[in-house]
Amino acid sequence: METVRYTFRSRGETGTVDAVQPAPGLFVYQLPEHLQHPWYPWLIGHASGLCIAMYERYGHAMAAVDEIADFTDWTRTADELRATVDAYHLRDVIEYHTAGVFISADPASAQQAA
Repeated sequence: METVRYTFRSRGETGTVDAVQPAPGLFVYQLPEHLQHPWYPWLIGHASGLCIAMYERYGHAMAAVDEIADFTDWTRTADELRATVDAYHLRDVIEYHTAGVFISADPASAQQAA
């Protein structure tokens, strides 16, 4: 799969990394080493730069995109998604049907801990 440049937002930093876009609006990537979680280096992110979930392996993240791609129209803005997507249901899909860990969509509590 071809890589694209992806701009992330994590822990107060913004940067650009190589990513793959397996579905419209969804990206699989790794943060720079100093921002990576030690056990979950692979992330699924949204076009807004925010992380949705984190994974131990690339293959797990790619399989999870297949699982959530039809959950909603991921090409919408982060604010539109927050207003219309049931985050608890998305969390359940990610944490019970994939090998991932859901990252909070609440901008008040999320510093994007991935």
